[in-house]
Amino acid sequence: MVKDFMGGKSRCSAVAALAVALLAAACVALPVGCGSGGNSSKSPTDKVSIDLPFGELAERAEKLVTIAGAGDVNFGDGVTPYLSSGGVDYPWESASAVFTNADLGFVNLECCISSGGTPAPGKAYTFRGPVDSAAGLSHAGVKVVSLANNHSKDFGTGAMLETFEHLKENNVAYCGAGNNAAEAYSAAVLDAHGRKVAFLAFTWVFPEGWQATESSPGCAVTFDHDRVASAIKDAKSKSDFVVASFHWGIELATSPDGDQRELAHLAVDSGADLVLGHHPHVVQGLELYRNRLIAYSLGNFIFSPPREISSKTFAVMAVLGPEGLVQAKIVPMYISACRPVIVSGSAAASWLGTVAGYCRELGTGMTVRNERGFIDGSPAQGKPAP
Repeated sequence: MVKDFMGGKSRCSAVAALAVALLAAACVALPVGCGSGGNSSKSPTDKVSIDLPFGELAERAEKLVTIAGAGDVNFGDGVTPYLSSGGVDYPWESASAVFTNADLGFVNLECCISSGGTPAPGKAYTFRGPVDSAAGLSHAGVKVVSLANNHSKDFGTGAMLETFEHLKENNVAYCGAGNNAAEAYSAAVLDAHGRKVAFLAFTWVFPEGWQATESSPGCAVTFDHDRVASAIKDAKSKSDFVVASFHWGIELATSPDGDQRELAHLAVDSGADLVLGHHPHVVQGLELYRNRLIAYSLGNFIFSPPREISSKTFAVMAVLGPEGLVQAKIVPMYISACRPVIVSGSAAASWLGTVAGYCRELGTGMTVRNERGFIDGSPAQGKPAP
């Protein structure tokens, strides 16, 4: 079963349109946002190239897509007062450039969006965002979210079902949860200039009873690896690209554990072209496996982090082709007043140096140029998964 969120755009000018879109993603102006976090006074109009020649992009445009991914988005807790005073677009003022200049943008929605429900009994942290916060996702260019996490049912099943509706009303697709298991494990399929991109999401951490069953709403979970692999293989058979998202790992750990790496490799072996992880609330390194990029933890994004290390984050812009990763750009950010702000100068250099170290531990090289990190693909290792 596939949830098809594809639009009705004509393909008559797909190649030209994608070439323009990829050029925009490659040479996007990523403005430095307001607030603290070590920002310089660099002009918002300054451009930073993704470092790929336009001729190469244009020549391969029909086969490439750009995915922008970021971590945990929570409109509840300490974020809600900022939404009330600054509006639903407030958290995205700096970061939205990443999503609007990619073909498709993805985040993990770490809360329900609802007006009702009661907090889950016995749960230390329960997150609920106001109903208009879904509009902020849409305005920012986020096209799809994961609901496979340990907060999607914080205010009950009814609140989760209401979340579905608010996302649909704002043309934001979702994956990793549904009215039953068939829906939860099915892909959300979106269109990127005529290419089908399937998004799947699974959670390793969840309270008892939150998993979807054949007859009840809930989340897709990771414990049945065969089912995870089957869902990815099915999506790959019907799509050009597959993005698999996982809510996993140990909170505050800056390195992935063995279970994360095993599951990530299984996902790639099953057909995933990009793996995006979250849950630890801190950033972990990125790995190239069979020329597929694995971001083990994208950290917090729109959040009220209680500690310094949880305030440092990034967004990744991954250009994907038939052989896997072409190139990824890492955009360094710092969470200030509950919103991610793109950083530059010494703050960017220091943070990217730390991320590069995390990547080295996983055998992946990341270079730092012009206040951005770059990971180049290895096409020779990118043979299609069986």
